Amino acid sequence: MANTENDEAAALKNATILVYVLYLANFVVPFLSIVGVIIAYARKDQAPAGPRTHFIYQIRTFWLSLLYALIVGLLCFVLIGFFLIPVLALWVGARSIVGLMRASEDRPIDNPQSWILW
Repeated sequence: MANTENDEAAALKNATILVYVLYLANFVVPFLSIVGVIIAYARKDQAPAGPRTHFIYQIRTFWLSLLYALIVGLLCFVLIGFFLIPVLALWVGARSIVGLMRASEDRPIDNPQSWILW
């Protein structure tokens, strides 16, 4: 019984790490973040409180980055958006790296509903 729980915990940890890696790999291979958010949605309800915070954080990162990308895209028409593209990339990258580090240390996300990094 304990072995099954350990396997399940390891699988959830691997899933959280995989989603963060997919978000980072999205910079090189577009649309991988869609695969990541699907995994996060699929695992969120079955996860205990600690890993669930990561899945909530990952889902919010996906949707907020989509919203910010839309806003930045619209702002490109008035040229300011071109300066904001690196800021958006930095924000997504930083959220993914912070989450990846916390997941690898088996630490939950303190405030998964946050709009900023932590």
